[in-house]
Amino acid sequence: MTFDGVSVGGMEESEKRRSGADTTPGALATGVFVTALALWVGSAAFYSGVVLPVLFINLAATEAGAIAALVFPWYFRVGCVLGVIVTAAAWRLARGAGRWWQLATAVLAAMTASQLYSTLVVFPEVALLRGNRDQLERFAALHQLSVHLNAVVLVGGILILCGSGLLLSRRERPA
Repeated sequence: MTFDGVSVGGMEESEKRRSGADTTPGALATGVFVTALALWVGSAAFYSGVVLPVLFINLAATEAGAIAALVFPWYFRVGCVLGVIVTAAAWRLARGAGRWWQLATAVLAAMTASQLYSTLVVFPEVALLRGNRDQLERFAALHQLSVHLNAVVLVGGILILCGSGLLLSRRERPA
């Protein structure tokens, strides 16, 4: 915008076109989608594939479990936040963009639901049972459920991350 010939509030439209800056809501949603998805999948893969194995290989199970239990609340909460953010961004990008975006949004919603269930239901019960020798069977069953829910996040996230280039190139119209 100009005021008496002076630019106020940033670049003029002609400057934006020359610089290639895309400030549309679709561009913002695309950036949020890619960033949140990469952070979510990357953190899940690193924690599940590196941190936990290193802990359990190098420490006694009770010691490794105690350390993991300190990190799990953050892992689950951050995953929930990133899941909601990436699902909302995908929903925004999916509007009018075809069935592949709708499918990706549905997968992201399932991933987020898995993360939320782990965070709000499974983890709190596991935390209560940790160290209780009378509840080893229940602990093992919940641990297995947690592993499966985490696999939903990892597998779904990796598939969408691998397909994100195709998804982003197939957008039929700007959001």
